[in-house]
Amino acid sequence: MKLVAERQALYAALQHVGSVITSTIASPIFQNVKMEATKDAVFLSATDTEVSLRIKVKGVEVKEKGCVLIPEFRISPILRATLDDTVSIEGDEGAITLRSEDGRFRVVAEDPADFADIPELSDDSAVEVDPEVFQYMVQRTAFATADERGRYALNGVLVLVDEQGTFEMVAADGARLAEVKKKASNPKKHTIDCIVMKKGIEQASRLAGLSGEPLRIQATERQFLVENDVGRMCCQLVEGQFPNYREVVPRDCKIKVELPVKALLNALQRAASLTSEQTKAVDFSFSKGLLVLSSEAPDLGEAEVRLPIEYDDEDVQISFNPEFVQDVLQVVERESIKVEFEGSRSPAVFRSGVDYQYVVSPVVREEGEV
Repeated sequence: MKLVAERQALYAALQHVGSVITSTIASPIFQNVKMEATKDAVFLSATDTEVSLRIKVKGVEVKEKGCVLIPEFRISPILRATLDDTVSIEGDEGAITLRSEDGRFRVVAEDPADFADIPELSDDSAVEVDPEVFQYMVQRTAFATADERGRYALNGVLVLVDEQGTFEMVAADGARLAEVKKKASNPKKHTIDCIVMKKGIEQASRLAGLSGEPLRIQATERQFLVENDVGRMCCQLVEGQFPNYREVVPRDCKIKVELPVKALLNALQRAASLTSEQTKAVDFSFSKGLLVLSSEAPDLGEAEVRLPIEYDDEDVQISFNPEFVQDVLQVVERESIKVEFEGSRSPAVFRSGVDYQYVVSPVVREEGEV
């Protein structure tokens, strides 16, 4: 294999696929990136055995077809430090050679024959999604997945597509839930109902961001696959049954208020500055025309921030983990967000537009508890 590549484009592509690789992989071969040179294109692939990614490299001239494995952790620092606009790469049995104007680097490599190919999508059962829509949906849900490995089904994002093309993503961690609903192109009326691991859905979103072309998505019994004109991603599905999320969304709440997003985020960040792991709660105290955000920690002090709002209902107080509320305020793009809840011990739902809702359980303190 022989090729000449734009250094920066190759480095960027190598960094992108290399983000799939983890240091915990037992097999040394999966610490590498597979480089495939076809007649008129070059592709890079990487996997951690759960998530696999393949993307096309821009700015490459293929001199000779072939396939090699690149030890990403060796080659990336060389490309990053090289000042030349282009570099050449040659691959032979057991090694690759990278050349710049002032340097030559021959690096020992693994056998590419032991590196499995990434599955392809079948033409007859894929659903098409606008790439910006897909990114929008992932950004508003993936953060709400559970971090603990033992939560099984909550470690991923529920992906649903019905025959009419209604496209949903839902994520939850037991204390909060995020749901977003959009439309997909589904002329053949295929359905998707699967739980996609967080790393996989985030890699799919990054792939969507590389192209303005539609993203094709598909689910098999064990895998979730996405593809566009730049590349392809495949990941294992999360096992388990996702909870009935529709049951936890509050309906017909007594307290309804619309809050300014930027002002609330600023006030909340300041009020949360005096919370700790033991006292991770901010009180939201509503009265006519005013929201007071307050926190207190015996070993830190106390904070109070007053925010004028449009509110003309009964006085009420509810407490939240400030990180949970900040997460949603940082991803919505509208100037205001609607909040509804029944009382201080009931979940609250934050709504932005007609397609997004976010449910948060309150922090409930016993009497006399700080």
